[in-house]
Amino acid sequence: MADMSKIGKEYPAVSWEVERGKIREMATAIGDSNPIFRDKAAAVKEGYKDTPITPTYLTVPAMGGGNMLTLVGDLGINFAMVLHGEEEYEFLGDIYPGDVITGKCRIVNIEEKTTKKGSKMDLVTTEVLYKNQRGEDVARARTVIVERK
Repeated sequence: MADMSKIGKEYPAVSWEVERGKIREMATAIGDSNPIFRDKAAAVKEGYKDTPITPTYLTVPAMGGGNMLTLVGDLGINFAMVLHGEEEYEFLGDIYPGDVITGKCRIVNIEEKTTKKGSKMDLVTTEVLYKNQRGEDVARARTVIVERK
């Protein structure tokens, strides 16, 4: 069982510089051929200030920043039994190349559930509020990870 005493715990903030190349890589990874994610001129033509991030780009700093591995270890979860359960993003502002976004991960909830077959699993819900270099809230990411028993 994940350590229930960790509900509400906040982890140190992680900063990430948004890079044009990473936006392009994410667009390729998710199979999105929209030129606004690859070409600044195409993005500007569509009304953006620059190349916007893809809808799922926040996975990059979440995984690349190292917080997920720290969290899993801190909760006493067996990483080999972890599944990605759910991901939800709420965009509060624009995020462009050159922006530095900083997010602080917080454990929102931990619950144990029983599957239809009777096996147990823990669901850990985390939330990260991202701010840009000007201190403006730009996005909120909510993640559910599942530890199979």
